[in-house]
Amino acid sequence: MLTRLVDIIVSLVGCLLLLLMLPVIALLIKIDSRGPVFFKCNRVGQGGKIFRMFKFRTMQTTSVALGPSVSPLGDPRVTAMGRILRRLKLNEFPQFINVLKGDMTLIGPRPEAPDLAAYYPPEACRIFAVKPGLAGPSQILGRNEEELYPPGADPQQYYLTRILPRKLPIDLQYIDDKSLWRDFKYLFLAVKVTVTATIARRHLADNLGQMLLMACDLVCCLLSFTLAHLLRFDSFADPSLNKALLRFLPWTILARLPVFIYFNFYHSLLSHLSLYDVKRIFQGVAISSLVLVGLSFFLGHAIGYSRAVFFIDWFCLTILLIGYRALFKMLYQRIYSETKANGDKKRVLIWGAGDLGELCLRYLRRKINPVYEVVGFIDDDCKKRNRRLNGVKVLGDRHHLGIICQLYKVHEIFISFHKGSPVDLQRVIEVCTGMGLSTRIFSGPGEPVAEKFFEPKQLQTSRFSMG
Repeated sequence: MLTRLVDIIVSLVGCLLLLLMLPVIALLIKIDSRGPVFFKCNRVGQGGKIFRMFKFRTMQTTSVALGPSVSPLGDPRVTAMGRILRRLKLNEFPQFINVLKGDMTLIGPRPEAPDLAAYYPPEACRIFAVKPGLAGPSQILGRNEEELYPPGADPQQYYLTRILPRKLPIDLQYIDDKSLWRDFKYLFLAVKVTVTATIARRHLADNLGQMLLMACDLVCCLLSFTLAHLLRFDSFADPSLNKALLRFLPWTILARLPVFIYFNFYHSLLSHLSLYDVKRIFQGVAISSLVLVGLSFFLGHAIGYSRAVFFIDWFCLTILLIGYRALFKMLYQRIYSETKANGDKKRVLIWGAGDLGELCLRYLRRKINPVYEVVGFIDDDCKKRNRRLNGVKVLGDRHHLGIICQLYKVHEIFISFHKGSPVDLQRVIEVCTGMGLSTRIFSGPGEPVAEKFFEPKQLQTSRFSMG
């Protein structure tokens, strides 16, 4: 009776916190992916009774069930927001509703999915004689079970053969020694482990780059709005305008950060910043600026404040975010490329100064510290001779190949032309291999090469494809 009273009191507090968090979490979940805010799943309760357990949705919504009931780290079904909710254990908060209804208790063995409960050995079925708990002894002692799965292992099989045999003795021991004092102890440990494990050193190390990027963006948001204020009013002399600036600064972060997360600002590698990332930054800053303007009018902060500040802030923030990312990419490329001597790179020629040759050049150049150094093009079209394609010179045709290879110390030839016949292709390969050069055939997406017209093993040729 006393345990049930504690469950009701604590679950009421939990439900109150749930109501306070619900608008923000629900908005982030809906922005992140399509589907309901809550996830309802069947679990085995006391006496083997099936009940509906509530969670915040952390996975993609599908018309049919995909994958096993367990979810290891890196599960592709988990959304970006879902990973955050799982890490903070916020996805479990709706289970306070189950505790209040009486389906669950605060401390007890974690509720099991029916398909996995069917594999419990007979001696372990005593676990279903008690109510499942919001926090369980095995969960507290082994938090973040999803991290226990080794790469490549079958999740369900590994759970049944390795993880479950470790959990069952702990839960059975808890049932045998159950007491109210022990429940309070586990409740305290659950809170402690959740807080400490959320900021675990390994987790911080794994996500340090994303966290630093987010911190830089937030600093840029504050600097940009302050700079916009200064550019518009020329000084900070007016106390009323300064108060308006201070009111706006917190909202610049609250309005922009969810939009930045939605536009995947922190899922890209700075070392591979592309036009796609620049486009997403432009869109994210524009939309978050509109959100900021809307919030300012809704809250009444924009009355008497210049609208030009928001436009200047949009322009400055876009430049700042794109600029420092591009700078980081340049520094990373320079530092990383200096760690490897240029002599380790293969000097190569590209045969074909056309569209596909340009694509091949761009592909070879875009890699950080590339293995290949493109010294020039070979093309039989005399009109292209001595011309440049993206800064790389067309050095000559097939008749100059021997001289060019000796002059530039070429190691390999990339063959890349769209509409050459199989006979022409074979002749080119024979010319290259006759000079002792290894060749690679570069084919872009939708440009398959008819390999049946030559024997790769005899001609020492390999195929290199974008598609």
